[in-house]
Amino acid sequence: MRAPPILLLLLLTAPPAWAASVTDRAQEIRALWVDAFHEGIRSPAEANRLVVEARAAHINVLFVQVRRRGDSLYTKSIDPPLDDPAYDPGFDALAYIIDLAHREGIQVHAWLNATPAWQGTRPPRDPRHVFNQHGLSRKGAENWLTMTRKGEARFPAGYFLDPGHPAAAAYMTEVCLNVVRNYAVDGIHFDYIRYPETRDRSPRGASVGYNPVSLQRFRLAAGRNDVPEPGDEQWMAWRRDQVTQLVRRIYLEAKAAKPGIRVSAAAVAWGKPPTKESDFLDAVPGQKVFQDWHGWLKEGILDLVVPMNYAREADPTVRRWFDGWIQWEKSHKHGRQLAVGIGAYLNSKEANLAQIARALEPGSGRRIDGVCFFSYAKPFASRHEALDAATPIQSQATGPVKRMLYLSAGTVSDHGVFDQPAPPAAGKERTLAQAGSDVAETALNTHRALIDPRIPLYGAGEPSPRGDARGRGDGGINSGFSNLNPGKNGAGIQGSLPRRTVLDVDRSKVPRATL
Repeated sequence: MRAPPILLLLLLTAPPAWAASVTDRAQEIRALWVDAFHEGIRSPAEANRLVVEARAAHINVLFVQVRRRGDSLYTKSIDPPLDDPAYDPGFDALAYIIDLAHREGIQVHAWLNATPAWQGTRPPRDPRHVFNQHGLSRKGAENWLTMTRKGEARFPAGYFLDPGHPAAAAYMTEVCLNVVRNYAVDGIHFDYIRYPETRDRSPRGASVGYNPVSLQRFRLAAGRNDVPEPGDEQWMAWRRDQVTQLVRRIYLEAKAAKPGIRVSAAAVAWGKPPTKESDFLDAVPGQKVFQDWHGWLKEGILDLVVPMNYAREADPTVRRWFDGWIQWEKSHKHGRQLAVGIGAYLNSKEANLAQIARALEPGSGRRIDGVCFFSYAKPFASRHEALDAATPIQSQATGPVKRMLYLSAGTVSDHGVFDQPAPPAAGKERTLAQAGSDVAETALNTHRALIDPRIPLYGAGEPSPRGDARGRGDGGINSGFSNLNPGKNGAGIQGSLPRRTVLDVDRSKVPRATL
């Protein structure tokens, strides 16, 4: 009996026109992360103040956190509202800030924590919360939490969903698409689109990703029956694939729903930087949290990446790593956009201005597309905080309106880096086709029974697949391609259930076929 079909998406695209490297400082990304744990958009008064401060600092993009851990600061949500005394659950914070910021020419991107489920020792009060529905109290396939090799579900930053569990991946996808469909956001911005940090101090790999459903899928795909070690190369590649497939699925479906939407991610850029392209999977992102954001840029399933290049300027080693990362990033954008994430809360105003200047300098003729600051709650550190890593960082959310003005006006000893206003980084919202890019997206249906399907692409009438043009699926749920030309393309499934079809791909529609 043929299994019920399930949606797969394939993207065939060239980089959109707005992804060109910045050649004019007036068009660079000047972004600000606005977290939901402090003052930001939780009330109209907070949102009004945010826009006043952003405008004064010549900020043109706001990444506003509207999802912390399975909750929401918007009313058209599939999750319960944020449980916070400072937030009225009847207030649609996302809708309010979109309207307010757009009137001032500032872009709004919905910052969504993807995998975090909960952190507290007590469960959420709302029974609808994903942690109550699919957390510790659930058994078998109903438990979506990622785990250590020993079966522990709590990590240093709390409880997290496992990208390798198909139901969890589908839920995370729907959370993002719901925002795309219901709000006039300029983009969606992933955070924690990865596995969590662990207490594991092994030299390679990390003890995470061992949700029983994901583990069993790995065994079936790999033809194994063991519990792999954290540093097992095949197991590490599997976990990277689960995150990549989640990114690919959301990207493709978001573009199908709203072609002009930008999809971006805050990405890990910690520790010793890579020195060449092949080093990336050996750095922290690739082999500790399994976030292959370099691969996402290369494949074309992310429009903008914001590496979290948080570095205390007073620490010589960390400063050297910061400089190494940004030089590597300038050379590995692959035609997409990249904005350096500045850990402003770690440094003095002067040190932040120095880091921004180094980030914006062309490197070997290449340059980034802008910068992003973490965070609105703490736009600079006191001198003592900047020098002493052991000093707790205090929020400045109750400080004066001028707390961010140094970015545009400078300090006593340094000029501001944003001395002139800048328009939104991408100009007017437009569809990818209107931007003149070669974009076409294809949806396919295939078999739920497939564990790790590979969907080769063929030219019309060609008997063999085109080189390495293969999409990889996540349990028969999703697969995709990028950077393929419009025209006649064949797609198929190989193996015990071979299928072939022809897709007539062009720049203006989303052709669909069934396998």
